[in-house]
Parts: sequence; structure tokens; C-alpha cells
Amino acid sequence: MDIEPVSRKRLSATCAFDRCGRITGWLIKAVAWTLVAAAVSAPLAEAAGNASAKPASSHKVDALFAQLEMADAVVEGARSAQHLVYVFFDANCFYCHLTWKALQPYEKAGLQVRWVPVAYQQPSSVGRAAAIMQAPDRVAALHTNETRYDASKFDGGITPLANVPKALAARLRANTELMRAFGAPGTPLMVWKSEGEVRFKVGVPRLSELPAITGLPAQRIDDPELAEFR
Repeated sequence: MDIEPVSRKRLSATCAFDRCGRITGWLIKAVAWTLVAAAVSAPLAEAAGNASAKPASSHKVDALFAQLEMADAVVEGARSAQHLVYVFFDANCFYCHLTWKALQPYEKAGLQVRWVPVAYQQPSSVGRAAAIMQAPDRVAALHTNETRYDASKFDGGITPLANVPKALAARLRANTELMRAFGAPGTPLMVWKSEGEVRFKVGVPRLSELPAITGLPAQRIDDPELAEFR
């Protein structure tokens, strides 16, 4: 990854890191938001970018999936978990917002999505995650956050909770650690099972990948914000 163009665009590249010899990345910071960019080696890039690929270290991933099944989440979509996808999301994450939009037609077609909150992108991320998780109707709260999302500021649409319970803050940190244990440098991270095997995808999925990820027929998606992901 060439860092020079980044610095010329008033972004700062800091904190070079290595993930198990497979990913070299940089923390890219701008005003009011943080993006983790990663240069990924070919084998892992193929696994992360291909809906039919299986991640490496399957035994470890199976153990992580068992932890994921126990995570507190916003359960959206179908009541049945026959077609199920987990998504790690930050309430301020623009690409999580796009993933939420892309999955809405599939939820209407029978997909259940369990949105697992993390909070790392902005200081308000913890308060927004807490506002969603503490709401009497979590699905409605998530809907508010996404339908009122402010892309100009990379801000979720729900008002952050001022006083976050310590236990909830601890769960958010645990979720973030679990996401990173899967090898994901940031959100969104989609995790699901196909033919009994754990699969994952980091980033907004291509719309053409969604039938394989969800196990459902392709759904019509006309949202102009998602046009580049066709």
C-alpha cells in the first residue's frame, strides 16, 4: 500500500501493524473518523473477498463462532434463523450503514441478521451503541440510526447515551476483541455458516455475493449508494 497519496490528502497514516504474517496495515486518521486500511496477502484476500471461501485456521474459527453465537446482538429480519448472518458493526461506520441497506431486501425475503455492536471509530460510538442496545425496541433504534445516518459527518442517526453502564461498555470491548480475533481490522465484518463451515467477509459485500452469503435468491437492490458494489 502506498502511503504517500494518503499524506497528500490531509490524512495521517499511523500505527503500522501485522496480523499473523498475513496482513500489513495502517491506521488512517482524518477529522472525526478512523479507517483501518490493510494490505492483504493473496491467500487471505481471496478468502475474505470470496463468498464461497473458507477462512484459514478452521479449528480456531469454529471456537470463535461459538463465542459469537453467545454475543448479545440486535436481531433483525426473519424470526427463523434458517438463513442467518452475523454482522459486527460500529454505529458510526459508513460501510456498516451501506451493509445494513444492502441486507434489508434479504431480511424481507427470509434472512435473519444479528447485528453485533462494537465501538471504536469515534468517541460517540460507545454512546450510540449503548443507545441501541438499551432501547426498549432495539430493531427500531437500529433503524433510526441507519435511516438518519449523516454521511457528511460519518455519524449514526441515534442520539448517544450519555451514561453508559459499565457492564455494557465491557461487552462492547469484548465484541471488539472478538471481531479482531477473527482477523478483521475493522467493520463491517460478516460471519455466517455455509454447509456447516464458518465463512467471513470484511467490508461491504458485493451485491452479487449476497445470494451465496445469505442462501437466498438474488433480491432487487436499486439504492444509488450501493451502485458501486454491484
